[in-house]
Amino acid sequence: MSAPPTTEVAARTCSRHRRKPAVGTCASCAQPMCRSCLVPTKVGLKCAGCTGQKAAGSKEGGGCSPALGPAGDLRRPGGAGGAGVHGARWRKDDRAGPVDSVAGGPSERGVDIEGANGLTLSGTLSLPEGATSGAGLPALVILGGYGPTNRDGLAPEGGIPDPINRDLSEAFVEAGMVTYRYDKRGTARSQLPEGEPLRFEDMVADAAAAVAFLAERAEVDPERIAVVGHEEGGLVAMRLAATEPAVRGLALISVPGRPLVEVIADDILGSPHPEYVPALRSVVEPLVAGRPLPTPIPTTVAGYFPLDQQDYLRDIFSLDPAALAAEVDAPVLLMRGEKATFVNEADEKALVEAFGPNAEPFVAAGTGPSLNIQAAPAAANAGEAGGMGADHNPNSAAPNRERSERAIFTVLDFLKTATAARS
Repeated sequence: MSAPPTTEVAARTCSRHRRKPAVGTCASCAQPMCRSCLVPTKVGLKCAGCTGQKAAGSKEGGGCSPALGPAGDLRRPGGAGGAGVHGARWRKDDRAGPVDSVAGGPSERGVDIEGANGLTLSGTLSLPEGATSGAGLPALVILGGYGPTNRDGLAPEGGIPDPINRDLSEAFVEAGMVTYRYDKRGTARSQLPEGEPLRFEDMVADAAAAVAFLAERAEVDPERIAVVGHEEGGLVAMRLAATEPAVRGLALISVPGRPLVEVIADDILGSPHPEYVPALRSVVEPLVAGRPLPTPIPTTVAGYFPLDQQDYLRDIFSLDPAALAAEVDAPVLLMRGEKATFVNEADEKALVEAFGPNAEPFVAAGTGPSLNIQAAPAAANAGEAGGMGADHNPNSAAPNRERSERAIFTVLDFLKTATAARS
């Protein structure tokens, strides 16, 4: 019989000194530690076992760690976190969520990292069986799709209940990989401060912080890290991989290969209202030219343009995915659902040409944008639900949770090859 679930916060005694209260966890092995067992390092507080050093508060040392803040709040020395790639910072903080573990099997831990502009991103670290210090395991950052989706891929109440990120994580962990997924900025438990705009480049810096966090895990080989990006997450992954050599490969699922206005226009042309396309272009053209959104926005396309996200909209509509792809020098899997209506053959062709020999295209037969098996392609519903067509309409029926096994195995095989240990 499996052990009952526990929570990281409930483990309040030190893993080495059972009579001493834990004040935090090691940034590498994640074991709860008392004040005397933690050692300050350049990448956060770690236990003496992971560093090979003597703890500051042990009998061999003297005093307690000056970098230790409130219980469970572990930051890099200096109190504000250390600089990561792209200027982002990260921290380990097990106050953020539960640990669902089975004795001897996989486990999940709530982990906060510090992203761009100091924003706390709340996420989940998933570890496979046998994930011990020095195991040298491959690791993956999973980046979610369009809209306010959380770490699992779930939209807010009323949205499509399709936890693709969680399902992918479970498959990867079963195959022996470490994963980290998080509520992207502005969603769920990663809310932006009032007045702070959502920006695409901040999303890239957040992803870089997640890669940096995994690279410091004691279970992970820092040269075996890849990124999985679904829809918008794939655009973030491409921008990241262009400048981050730690990314060994990209698995891109339902990612557009053309500017978003062209993708949406194609989707609308296949809908019952192709006449909406001129209205779409009339809003996008001034937006990418740097002007404010026109008012009023035509009601036929208003769902694509939330007025409180003009900075983000300008960023995302200004992107040329093919130009991003041309800067990537890493192996790439391009996965597209055969029955998806939002990303089509034109997007695949544009990305294959841009990635060149690095690209490995794959069409998942009978699946939608989340690799879920569909009986028939859904009709587009232009202008509703943020303008993402039926694939992203929260008023649509919940998709089939059964995902294509062949598609999942193809992603796994690619990632195993991309993150294979170097000889």
